[in-house]
Order: sequence, then C-alpha cells, then structure tokens
Amino acid sequence: MNQYFPTLFSPMKVKNTIFRNRLLSAPGGMKSFTDHNHLTERVIAYQGEKALGGAASITLGDCIVHPTGAVEWNPKMPIYDFRSEMGLNDYANAVHAGRALCSVELCHAGMHLHDDNRINYGPSDMIDSYDQGDGSGPRVHKIQAMPKDVIEEVVDAYGKAALRAKRCGVDMVMIHAGHGWLLSQFLSPVFNKRTDEFGGSLENRARITTMVVDRIRHYCGKNYPIEVRISYKEGMTEGYQLEDAIEFCKLLEAHDVDMIQVSAGSLHFPETSPLSHPGWFDIGEGKNVEAATEIKKHLHIPVGSVGNISDPYYMEQILAEGKLDYVVVGRALIADPELPRKAMLGHTDEIRPCIGCLACHTGSYNHLPIFCSVNPIIGRDQYYVNAQKPAKACKVLIAGGGPAGMQAALTASERGHEVILCEKRDRLGGIIPIIDREPFKYRLKNFIEYLDRMVKKAKIDVRLNCEVTPDLVAQISPDVLIAAVGASPVKLPIRGFEKTLPILDYYENNPELGEKIIVLGGGFAGVECAIGIAMEGKKPIILEMNDQIAAGSDAPGLGTGIIQMNALNAQIRKYNIELHLSTKCIEITDNGIICEDKDGKQFELTADTVISAVGMRPNSEIVDKLRETVNDFFWIGDSYATGLIRTAIRDGYDTAMIIGQR
Repeated sequence: MNQYFPTLFSPMKVKNTIFRNRLLSAPGGMKSFTDHNHLTERVIAYQGEKALGGAASITLGDCIVHPTGAVEWNPKMPIYDFRSEMGLNDYANAVHAGRALCSVELCHAGMHLHDDNRINYGPSDMIDSYDQGDGSGPRVHKIQAMPKDVIEEVVDAYGKAALRAKRCGVDMVMIHAGHGWLLSQFLSPVFNKRTDEFGGSLENRARITTMVVDRIRHYCGKNYPIEVRISYKEGMTEGYQLEDAIEFCKLLEAHDVDMIQVSAGSLHFPETSPLSHPGWFDIGEGKNVEAATEIKKHLHIPVGSVGNISDPYYMEQILAEGKLDYVVVGRALIADPELPRKAMLGHTDEIRPCIGCLACHTGSYNHLPIFCSVNPIIGRDQYYVNAQKPAKACKVLIAGGGPAGMQAALTASERGHEVILCEKRDRLGGIIPIIDREPFKYRLKNFIEYLDRMVKKAKIDVRLNCEVTPDLVAQISPDVLIAAVGASPVKLPIRGFEKTLPILDYYENNPELGEKIIVLGGGFAGVECAIGIAMEGKKPIILEMNDQIAAGSDAPGLGTGIIQMNALNAQIRKYNIELHLSTKCIEITDNGIICEDKDGKQFELTADTVISAVGMRPNSEIVDKLRETVNDFFWIGDSYATGLIRTAIRDGYDTAMIIGQR
C-alpha cells in the first residue's frame, strides 16, 4: 500500500488486464508522422516519457479509422492505413518500456472538421459551418446522411482498426463517442433526424456505437479491453443531457464495454469548451466528476473522468470516496509527465503545475507539434532525454529572476554549473507576482511558487535586491552572463498618452478606477485585465485596433487557437464587456478617448480611467550595457523578444542547455 496516496496507487483489474494504478493518461498525440504514416520519433518519445513518469496507461489520441473520417487540413493518425503498423508497434514498445499499458483512441470525424476534399458524412442531411479559429473564416459544407452501406463499412473499419492495434502490441482501445465526433453526432437529437433504425429513439441513435463495440469484440475477442469516452451532455441545454448519457452507458455495458470515461460537451456547441477543454478561466478541479459519479451509480464497470484533474490529493479523495474508479489526466501530464511518480514517492512539492493556458492545443490547431507553457521539453523529448553533458562546468551569472532567469538557473545548476542568480527586486518571479491578482490566475501563481521552491532547493546562489551592473560583472567575473532583464510598457506617440494608467501600475498599486474604465489594447493582457475588472462589478470597455482580440499575442508564426478564443469570447459575453475592434485611439482626454473606426469616422468614449495595455518592449538599453562585459553572453525572455510565459521558459531552458558544450 502506498503511504501517501493508497487508493490512487492501488491496482485496477479489468478482465485479464491489470492497471498498475488508477491514474490514466488522457488521449494525446501530435500531428507528426511521415509520408508513409509512420509515427515519428517525436511522438513515440513523447508518449514514452509519460509512461516512464508512472501513469498506468497511455492513450494515443485521434486515430482515424476510415478515409471518410479523415481531415486533410487537420491531419490525424490514419490507423486505417496498413503503413501505420510499424509506428504503432514502436509506440507500444516505448510505452511498455516504461511499464505502462497502451491504448489508441479510435475516431471518425463525420461532419466534424469537414473538408473540401471528401464527402462530408453525418447522421442527416444538413448545411454546417465550422470556424477553425485561424482567421480564415468558417468552413461551410453540405453534410450528407451516411448511407447504410457506408455505416457498415465504417463500423467494420473500427473493428479492423482495433485488430490492427492489437496485432501491433497495443493493450486496449478507446472508442471516442463524445466531443462531437461521428458516434456522438448519431447520438445527438439535434443533428440526427433519421427515421430508420439509426434515428429516433436513444437506442436507435446509439445503434452505430453498439455495433462498433460488437465488431471490435468480434475481431479482438472477449478479453480485449474496450473503453468508451463519452460526453455526459452535448450542449449546455441543447441536445442529449445526463439522463440520456446514463441510458447510453447502460447500453454500452450491456454490449460488454469494459470502462467508461466521462467528459462533456461538443465542438459543435462552443459554449461547452469549459467542460470539454477546461482552461484559464475555469477554477477548481474535476469539471465532470459529479456527472461521472452519477453515471457510476447505474453501472457495474469502472468509470473514470477527465477535465481539470491535476492535484493528487484531489484524485485520492474522489477515489477513496468511491466517486470514481479511476482518474484521467491530460494537460497535467504534459506539464509534468513525472506527476504520478512524484506523487507516489511523496514529492508533491516538485510537481510542475499546469497553468491551464491551453497552449498545448494551439500547436495542434496550427498543424505543429505540441508545446507547453511550463514544460520546455515536451514535444521535443527525443532531443533532450539523453542530452549531451557539458564539456566543462562554468560560472554562470544570470541577471533577472523572472521565469526565464529562474528556468535558466535551474537548468544550468542541474547540469553542474555554478550559478549566481541576481534580482533587483526583493523577490523572484518577475512581473508575475504583480499581475496575478485575478482569481483565474491562481495556477500562474502556483507555477511561480513552484519555480521559487525549486530554485531554493537547488545549488543556486540567489541574490535579491541586487541589480547586475558592469561593475558587478567585473567583480564576479563569470564565464557566462545571461541577461533576463525583462521588458517595459510601450508608450505610444498619442496625444495625452501620459494620462493613461499603465497596466503594471494598475496591478501593482491597485488605484481607485471609478466605475467606467477603458482598456486600451485588446491583446491577452488587456482582455484579461478587462475581465478582472468586470468581475469586480465595474464596466470596462476594450479598444483594439486589430479586427480581433488577442491578435498577435501568441508565439511567432502561430495564431490563437479556437479553444482559447472561445474561452476569451465566453468571458466577454458573460460579463457583457463592450468591445470596439478595428478602432484606433486618436487622443486621450480628461474625459476618455477620441477614437477612429475602420471607416475613418471619429467618436468619443468616456471613462473615469484609461488603462494602457498596448504591449511591452525589451529592455534593450540594459542588455546593451551588459553584452560588452563578457565574451560569452546571452539575452533571453522578454529582454530578447516579448512573448508569453512559454517563450520565456523555453529561452531559459534552451540557453542553459548549450552552456559549456564547447
């Protein structure tokens, strides 16, 4: 029995399969396979690291079972192609090497993610639009009711895909019957208007799913574990709801499904994103646990849940109370694949916390490998698992104790260098401890506290209230100097701009704002500031010169993902925040702002306070003073190029990794 989390780390037996604990990795993957549909080393290393980290099972996500469900513009793993077999076997071997079980998530897109280059099948004839959130506008297509012969072909494809996985060494399969994929489209009374045996009653609408289960049993045998992922409700009020999900799960159990994983929502109902993909604004653990608990009352097979589950203490609590049989963890294992092992050994203070930013989805929606704001390695695991050790140990001086500087210090120290970390303030964390006042930023605060703990544990000489100057550099005489000196707010050449309240001053000094506030700048910082103000019962207005919020706020080359945009827009709607896009600020007055819309028409917005959130610029003057003091010089984070926390963390990590290599 584990002394820290006895229930979480107890085994779970499903037929002849034994899970080493009750913490399972949620379906995940990345669009990374060769022209021959072989999973790349990148994907295999990513999944292998999660297995080594201690999860009981790993699931390869988004495996498309049939060409009619493939998406050319958003490619998924084509498990219907025999050329995928070598990669599947390599994936299974990598996961088994970490002593975990492996699974694949079987999907068919149906009318979801419809494409110009295929017949877009759904349960019924209709016209559908889908906005992928990249600024290109919605995709609009005619959806055709899937004929019975194609239904039979697709059902058989699920069975053959499961058999392919089994032959390649995969231990089990998950059928994705939620989130708006084909099987949940058939289950939906909103989208399924059929009058044959696949429409009408719940049993008829569930028929294609039960056929899939039966076909997998036919091909793979009675002891091959089958898990089904469901959404306990489709829309917030539209479509099938919890009562229907309970009856659906009872049907699945009757057809010999072994495990039920409970999620929620559908991408056809964007307002459900906080349930299917809980993010930055979704406070608390376990968004779908209560619904899963209700479903469990009606079943005799293991039931688990996914959605904002990251705290081992919470996992232990809900398992010990019998609310669930297992927990499914997604982004927390991206932030720290070793979360299970650290919890098992009682090292919970060393778990790198997920901040709920959904950055891991942005790469996916922009056809790039996965990345994470707090984990600089994930998605690049194959480069760093057996990284070359430094040729020599160096004395490293780091100027600036924000996220980039702290990460650089940690990585350099771990690699055997002597590290001196100087911060001119009386605490570490950069601007994060200033801007974390809104309740939805508590995870960001947790992350900075984690970095602070790890720095204190490491062999790092931390010097607070210590600004790095050329004289100090001469005194310390480091081999390497890293400038992580941050950025300062931009001052626009606008008449009256000095009358604005800089956003950092707002956060740091908490001045009286009045009731009506204009936030000048609709990037992430400005929008979040406005949301925080609205939470206090005030009336913020956002003024943005671009045609959308958060434009250009992401890493270079990436647009904001649709899930992040859904989350921001949901908050704007929730608090009825006034939004002026494609609008320029002409002048700041004592009464507010004179603006100009996209047609050149000027108008005035009145306000008690104007908060400027128009961006940051690198502290290049400080960098220039320091760069001449040593031969081996780097500048990182916002002092190199202003960005998000993930760019700061990657900068710090990558820079520290090359110190002493030559």
